[in-house]
Amino acid sequence: MTKEDLMACRKAALVLHSIEKRILDLKKSAGYARAVRYDNEPRGRGEPLSNQQRYIENLEELSEEYEKTAARLAHKAAEIERAIRQLPPEMGELIRLRYVDGLRWDEVNETLFLSRTQSQRVHRKALEMILDQ
Repeated sequence: MTKEDLMACRKAALVLHSIEKRILDLKKSAGYARAVRYDNEPRGRGEPLSNQQRYIENLEELSEEYEKTAARLAHKAAEIERAIRQLPPEMGELIRLRYVDGLRWDEVNETLFLSRTQSQRVHRKALEMILDQ
């Protein structure tokens, strides 16, 4: 386990959160179907996409990106979880929140009820234990 592995996992978690947010925003901005087309005539060249078609294409694209990122995150998170099992519970939870869940330091500190100084100390000790393995 290296620091780069931890950072790669955190980056994947942040990308995953970003994609989730973009999917939610896309769903919020999706229009409702105003009319249904029943004929089988092909569309003319240069005809713009309907809002629904654009929504479906964007959603499929984001979903595919989400699946790829989730797979990458799962692989990295499994490695980190194996290392975390060797740590005391508080240290393991701090590493999990920071690198697997991708939380910011203020969110980690709030969740674990730690001061900034305490979290830095716990983080440093946890990294020493993980990276020495």
